[in-house]
Amino acid sequence: MSYELIRKALDIEEKATTSYFHSIGVLRLKGIEVKDLEEVIKKIAVETLIHKEIMKGMLKAYEEALEKESQVMKELEEVKPSAIEKALIVKLLKEHLIIESDMIATYKKLAESLRYPVLKHLAEALAENERIHHELLLSLIKKYEE
Repeated sequence: MSYELIRKALDIEEKATTSYFHSIGVLRLKGIEVKDLEEVIKKIAVETLIHKEIMKGMLKAYEEALEKESQVMKELEEVKPSAIEKALIVKLLKEHLIIESDMIATYKKLAESLRYPVLKHLAEALAENERIHHELLLSLIKKYEE
């Protein structure tokens, strides 16, 4: 279901992008100079182009996630670590905490620097998602330190 909806959103964004740029061309060819109309259409066209590219990326990411999810889950189910392996797991997880913290800070800074609202909100959502990853890693560390 999600795959089909992402695909549909991508198709609609592609149609919208073509339509908005076509509209600007038609206005110019007809010699119609309605500055405020053209400004709004340009803004929407650029943001629609951004949406289209985000949907392309989302589609690719979703396909890859589905492909790898079952493989990763199967591998994780088979892990029954010894005390030495648990210590190594904790060490590796703590290293990932540092990476996650850097990702959180970077996405927050990115969100502050972006001028397109959709990209700003996406960066903020990514920062929040990384914060959740950070919490999950902390809970795993706690589990394996026991």
